[in-house]
Amino acid sequence: MARAFQEGCRVIVRYLFGRGFSSTPDPTSQPQDIQLFTTQILLVLSSSPISWTGENNRFSLVGYSLGGGVAASFTSYFPNLVESLILIAPAGLMRPNHIHWTSRFLYGGFLPGKLVEYLIWRRLGGGNASTPSRSNEDDNKITPTQAAEEETPSHPALTRDSSASISTRRPSVSIADVVSWQLTHHAGFIPSFISSIQHAPVSSQHSSWKTIATNQSSPSPQQRLLEKKVLLLLGRDDNVIIADELSEDAKAVLGDAVDICILDGGHELPVTDADIVAQTIVSFWNQ
Repeated sequence: MARAFQEGCRVIVRYLFGRGFSSTPDPTSQPQDIQLFTTQILLVLSSSPISWTGENNRFSLVGYSLGGGVAASFTSYFPNLVESLILIAPAGLMRPNHIHWTSRFLYGGFLPGKLVEYLIWRRLGGGNASTPSRSNEDDNKITPTQAAEEETPSHPALTRDSSASISTRRPSVSIADVVSWQLTHHAGFIPSFISSIQHAPVSSQHSSWKTIATNQSSPSPQQRLLEKKVLLLLGRDDNVIIADELSEDAKAVLGDAVDICILDGGHELPVTDADIVAQTIVSFWNQ
């Protein structure tokens, strides 16, 4: 999607720590929370001798999935830096009923860390193992560990659009291929994934989002977004971030400070429909 902004925009794309080619700070001493991600954003802003914040000392921030939750939280803390905020299928307001008790058990510190890493590795496809079907009688014998492994949500990239290529420049590489590569070659990927689930702004971020809405009434232009609202882009068929639910919850916390656009597609919207997403964002900027 970033390539769609090449004309007229200066774009930087960053991996969250522990993803892609990014290294991994030790999650035991530096958990993957908003403090770590805020530090990363500020480091990125200092990465070039040419200022990323331009003449107004502000920049547009586009966040996708977990990055959307991070972007919203960052904006609530640093409104003076963010000129425009775009959230694509963002984390942050995920409803508690979507978090199964087994996931709470798995990520709650009740199991040894290495066991949790192994279970997550298997669930994300590292073991390529299928779970045999069980009878109702067997259900009564399942252990909490087995339940946790089976109920752990798979990676968002392993959904119905996982065969989509990541880029027109690399059509042979799919989203699922990238996840598989990380499972095989990136030792920090699983610890980062687990730490993010435990500490990142995935849910219950209503206060941060409300702060963004409140700032739009500030007398200081530096505290307000240029459009005085957030653009929220959702996939109609997204089974990770449910469009109808997030639309309702976002309106409740942001009020008039949000434009919601629901597009055809799933959670991989910025990959499978990059041009449409980019056009929608540009239209928002030009309105």
